[in-house]
Parts: sequence; C-alpha cells; structure tokens
Amino acid sequence: MSFSTKERDRRQARLRADMESENLDILVVYGNSGRQGARTGNLAYVSNFRSFSGQQLLVFPREGEPVLFVGVENQRIEAKRSGWIEDVRCEAMTPVPAQACDYLKEISDSGKRIGISTLAIIPVTWHRQLLDEAPAKEWIEAGEMVWKPRLVQSAEEIGMSRRAALLGDKIWKRICEFACEGVTELDIRSEMDKVIIPEGGIENFNMMGLASMADGGEAPWGYVIPQTKRAMKKGDALLLEISPRVEGYWNQLVRVLTLGPAEKWLVEAYDVVRRARDASLESLKAGEPMVGLVEPMNKVFKSEGFEVWPYGLVHITGLDLTDYMITPESTGELEPGMVVTVHPMYNLGPDRQIFWGETYVITNSGFEPLNLCSDELACL
Repeated sequence: MSFSTKERDRRQARLRADMESENLDILVVYGNSGRQGARTGNLAYVSNFRSFSGQQLLVFPREGEPVLFVGVENQRIEAKRSGWIEDVRCEAMTPVPAQACDYLKEISDSGKRIGISTLAIIPVTWHRQLLDEAPAKEWIEAGEMVWKPRLVQSAEEIGMSRRAALLGDKIWKRICEFACEGVTELDIRSEMDKVIIPEGGIENFNMMGLASMADGGEAPWGYVIPQTKRAMKKGDALLLEISPRVEGYWNQLVRVLTLGPAEKWLVEAYDVVRRARDASLESLKAGEPMVGLVEPMNKVFKSEGFEVWPYGLVHITGLDLTDYMITPESTGELEPGMVVTVHPMYNLGPDRQIFWGETYVITNSGFEPLNLCSDELACL
C-alpha cells in the first residue's frame, strides 16, 4: 500500500505506547488472506503487508524490531517489496507457528506478558502451540489494541477510502450503461471486473440480486446472491452490492436499477430506504452515539409497518469491509475520521428484502459523502 513512512511511524508509535500502558512486552499478530472481519485487517495495519494467500505471524516487540514469519517464499518476497517489516522470514519445511515459537524462545522468558491479535481468527492449533512452546508469564487477547485505532482513519487512509469510493461510483455508472435485455448476471459481473481491475481493485465483494418486479416482486427479490446465467428482461429489477477494495481499503455502494418503469411497490420501498438514510444522517456527526445512526432508521421502518432487520444497517468500513458493525446495542461515540457505510434494509415480506447503501467520512463539522453518484432509482 502506498503509505508514507510518517504513516508507518504514527501507527507503530501508537501501538508501542499502548503496549507500554498495558504492560505488554510482545504482541503476536496473526494474519491471513481473509477479506472481511472485523479483525483480518490487523496484520496489514501494523505491517503494511496485505496477505494474498496463506497465514502469517508477526512478532512485534515493545522494544526492538518486529519480525514477520510467512509460509512460502513468494509471500516473503512480496512482504519485503510492499510492507514495512524489514525482517521477513520463511523457512522451508517449517510451519509458521514453529518458526514464531523458535524466535519467541530467543526473545521472551517466563516474566514476559505477550498479547495475541486475535483469538477470534487465529487457528486453535496455532494458539495452543504458542502457549505450549513459547515462554511467557501470561498470554492475553490484545486484538483491540490494533483494531480500535483502525476505526479512525488518518488523512492518508481517508485518501485510500476516497479512491475506493470513486471506483464504486464508476462501476455503478458503467452498469447503468451496460444493463439491457439478454445480458446475464455473469455478464454484468464480468463488466464490473473490467472496470475495477484496471483501477487497482483486484479484490472485491461485488454481488447482485436480479428478479422480476411483477406481482409485488419475485422471491427472493432484493437478496444479494452469487451470480448465475439468468438473463435480464423487461420488468426486472437489479440490486447491486458494489464493494471494491483499493490498496486494502474497502468501499460499499448499494443501488437498484430497473429495466422499464419501476413498479409502484418498488418506488415506495426505495423511498423508504432513502428516508431511513436521511434520518440516520441527522446523527452522523462527531460526538454522537453510534446507536443514534440505527434508531432513526428503525423508526422510519416501523412507521411504515415494515419488519426491521436490526443487523447490518450501519458499519464502519476500512481495512475490513466491516471494521465494526453498529447495532442497536452499540455503546461507542462517533469520531472524526471514521468512514461509515449507511446501509438501510428491511424485509418486504417472506424471502423478500430491500437494502441500499453508500459511504461517508465523519469530519470535524459533520460528514462528507465519499460516494458521489446519484441516489435516484435508475429506470432504464
């Protein structure tokens, strides 16, 4: 990822200060090629290495230089080329946890406190081997030490998020031009990739739901499912979840288009999700409680007599598509630099749903939309 050494030093200095505060001598950060989270982005945040395959362990001491252990040679080469860790090691025929344990035996002892990031995703066998073989006074879960600072992006990170959002807009514009009778879901997905890959969005979570609008909507209208060879025809509606990842940073944009005039039920449903979005945006400002983004949406849905879907309505987006899911049980406050996807959804009926979404960054004075495309229902 194209970050400056200033960004590297900012992150690692904060991490070492937090380790000092928590009396942690060493932090072990697990990494894999997963693309969602909320903790898979921790390794990339500390090391600037975004794993493309396999599993890794980073040993990050409070004092001294970090060492990254990887499983195969091409990972070592890429980590050296693109990452911040100078000492990247790969031993043939030696599993990653064994490499890390051998090193921890050199730098740790029975008086050291070691944190793991994070128990939520590290394989149980790896965790057990670390506890059994590496000397330490205490092992603790320390994933939040990396994850919490990730929720507030720096100016450089926001620049990455902005690039991903512009790419999301570009994909939506292209599909509005491309969609027509006879093209299949797979054709549409292919066209999305033609836009995203040249722009550096090699990774993505692009999905779609295509179904007829007739008789109130063919089940499962609105659900986002893997693509098939189903061809578009007049009277169809297409829901697109556009989620490109550019140099590690995600964007999420959800829009709906129709072939031919939109049915009355869809126009009304689309109006409800936009009103729910507008209600949520009134609370999208620094210092407001996170839950204040969800409650106004639910009030809009309930006022229309719809069943509320309480999970997934708002999430913080960054190195993971969902860095943090804001729910009716969230207790934190919003801060400047948080990148938030507002994602209203509700159930239209059995096996039918509508949802929608776009992404914003919280500023000192309010918020700035990162997705700049129209929010109108597109009728082709």
